[in-house]
Amino acid sequence: MDLLRNLFGNLTSGIIRLAVTGGILVLCYLFIVKPVLDTTSDAIKSSGLSEIGKSLEGVGKEIKRQVRHSLKVTEKRGVNPKKLIRCIEQAQGNTKKIQRCTRRF
Repeated sequence: MDLLRNLFGNLTSGIIRLAVTGGILVLCYLFIVKPVLDTTSDAIKSSGLSEIGKSLEGVGKEIKRQVRHSLKVTEKRGVNPKKLIRCIEQAQGNTKKIQRCTRRF
């Protein structure tokens, strides 16, 4: 009898521990991870970085490289990269205008 009582006692305490751990992980996801992911997603959408790819579809690899480099440099200098993005979008795939934008910013 004691053997069965110990076996079921250990089994139920293990299941309870597992349920508590799972509950804590779910709560951490809901209160910590999910809000951070939502905030990051909103920040990316509002920055316009997702739209820059559409403007660069018909442009060569070298110009894409220049644009990426210019984005990194503008962020390091503390300049708002939205100005560079707006300039590239207004260029509408014209390589000379895009190169001018990368030199300007």
